[in-house]
Amino acid sequence: MIEAIEMLLRHWGEQHAQNGPGGGLPSAMGTIVEFAGCAPRGGVYGAKLLIAGAGPDYAAAEVDQVLYALEGQDGGALLGRLARTRYGINPLTIAEQVDALELGRGDAGRRAYYRQVELLHVRLQAGLVERQQKLAVMRKESRRDGDRMRKEAKRQAGIAHTGRGREFEEVQGGKGAIAAHKAKRAGLRGGSVDRSSGDSAP
Repeated sequence: MIEAIEMLLRHWGEQHAQNGPGGGLPSAMGTIVEFAGCAPRGGVYGAKLLIAGAGPDYAAAEVDQVLYALEGQDGGALLGRLARTRYGINPLTIAEQVDALELGRGDAGRRAYYRQVELLHVRLQAGLVERQQKLAVMRKESRRDGDRMRKEAKRQAGIAHTGRGREFEEVQGGKGAIAAHKAKRAGLRGGSVDRSSGDSAP
C-alpha cells in the first residue's frame, strides 16, 4: 500500500461525498444560514472546475481522470469498482467489499483484496505521474507558442512604426522631419506644449 495514494484516495472519496454530483448545489438560503453569509471560496480560478463547494477540488478531479483512463485498460474495471467501493460515499467493511467484488472467500478473498488495493495504488500513482508530465509538456509548449506570438507581434509593431515614420516624413517635407519635429517639441516644453502629433492634415 502506498500511504500517499491512500490519503489521496480518501480525500477523493470525501470530496465526492461532500461536493459530488449526488449532492447537487446547495440552496442560496441554506448557504447563507450555514456560513452566515457567502460560502468560502475554494477551487482554482481559471480552471474548468466548480468552486465554492459546487464540485470536487483539483486533486479529486485529477484522480477522477486517471480512474476513468484506468477503467478502459485491461483489469481496470475491477480497480475502478474497488476505488468506489473502498473510498466511496458509503464505504463497506472489508468483508463486504471482498464479497461485492467477488474476489473469493475467507483468507484467500482478503489476500486477493489487498493485492488489488496495492495494484490500484501503483497504477493510480503511475497514471498521475504520467498525466502531470503531459501537462508539464503542454505548459512548456504553450509558453513557447506565447513567446513566439509576442515576438512576432513586436516585429509587426516595429514594421508598422517604421512605416508610419516614413509617412510622417513624406508629409512633413522629407527625411529629417522627425528629428526636426522632436526638436520643436523639446523647445516648447518650457511653455505651452502643442500635444498634437504634428502630422494631421490642416
